Parts: sequence; structure tokens; C-alpha cells
Amino acid sequence: MRLMLSWVGCALAVVFTGCTALDDPDLSRLTPSPEFAPVYPTADTANRVPTGGIYTNRQSDFWFGRNRNYQVGDLVTVILNESTQANRSQNTDIARDASNTALPSGLATDIAKNGTFLNGLNLNEAKTASKGTGKADQAASLAGSVTVTVTDILANGNLVVRGEKKLGFSEGNEVIQVAGVIRPQDIGPNGTVQSLRLANAQISYRGSGALANASKPGWGSNAIWKLWPF
Repeated sequence: MRLMLSWVGCALAVVFTGCTALDDPDLSRLTPSPEFAPVYPTADTANRVPTGGIYTNRQSDFWFGRNRNYQVGDLVTVILNESTQANRSQNTDIARDASNTALPSGLATDIAKNGTFLNGLNLNEAKTASKGTGKADQAASLAGSVTVTVTDILANGNLVVRGEKKLGFSEGNEVIQVAGVIRPQDIGPNGTVQSLRLANAQISYRGSGALANASKPGWGSNAIWKLWPF
């Protein structure tokens, strides 16, 4: 009997140990998002006119690291160095006093006494007060790099770029998405540009998995906060 209980205990221990083990990363989540899918350049050999020269206008200053003529499908590395901090506080204090001289004080008292639901009601004076205090602090920072693809070239030469980086870990997946507009003059010789030079910047960083779920409140807490009237 004791031997059987020992075997049952060992089996339960193995089962519960397997339940607490971390799952392998979901590799299907690492596929490119449709809105951030890479854009590949198309061949334009038909528009090229042979000149017999070694160099072309497209790469006239490429060897000097400046004024490169970027095309759709070229790659640019965005160096992320974002840091934001917001502080907000608000104090509200409202007071209001009102007096009624249309009714004599004795008449107002008689009306209050005759109605049982008006007992203790003062019809000659009214005072209201409201006071509230609120404060919110938020800070965030993001450092790293994401290589993006040139998806369009504007009439003034600015580049529309977008791209994403997906990382899969045993504890979950991390996704960084970057989109915006950059000037070719802001791109360094090594093909990098600082994120602060990104116009209309859309930078998103989120995760999924055990670590991300641990930082989120449960559905019961969300329901309470949505229904709680105070």
C-alpha cells in the first residue's frame, strides 16, 4: 500500500512539474505583420541609359558616405534612444452658497414641518462644496535599433520608412515596430539615423507570453474597475 502511494505521489509530482514548465515560443507569431511587410525594389533596367561610365548618378556620392540616392526597398537602421516623462497634477475646490429671501423664514419652516419627507430641510439657505485632487506620473525609455525599409519617396526627397523586429524567447515574444519619415541628409555614412530625426514617428514596443501576462490585471479586476461607480 505504501509503495503504491509512493508511486502515485511521484506521478503527481511529475504532472505538476510539467504544468509549471514554460512553453516553447510560438514561432508563428514571428512572421512579419501585413502592415509592416518588407517592400522589395523592382528592376528598372529598361529606364537605364548606358553611358559607358563606371559610376552612376544613383551612387555618385555613395563612396563618400553622403547624399546617397535612396530607392524603394533600401534599408536604413534606426537607432532607438527614446525617453519620455510626464507629470500632471490637478486640484479642484468649488464652493457655492445660496440664500432664498422670497419666502419668509417662518413659512419655509412650516412647509418643511408639514411634509414628513421635508423634515430638517432648510428652504432659505443652501450650500454646496466639492473638492478633488488628482496626480499622474508616467516615465518610459526605449533603447535599441531596428532596420527599416524605404517604402516610398516623397516629392521633396524625404523617405517613408517602416519596419519591425520580432524576438522569440522561452518566456514570450517581443515586438518592436517603427514607422515614419526621415530626411536623407540625416542618415549617417553607416546607414543609421537617430529616432529623434524620425518625423511622424510611430514606435511601438509590446510583448506576449508569461512575463507580459504577469503584468496585466485579471479579468475579474478589469470587471470590477469598469463597474465600480466611485
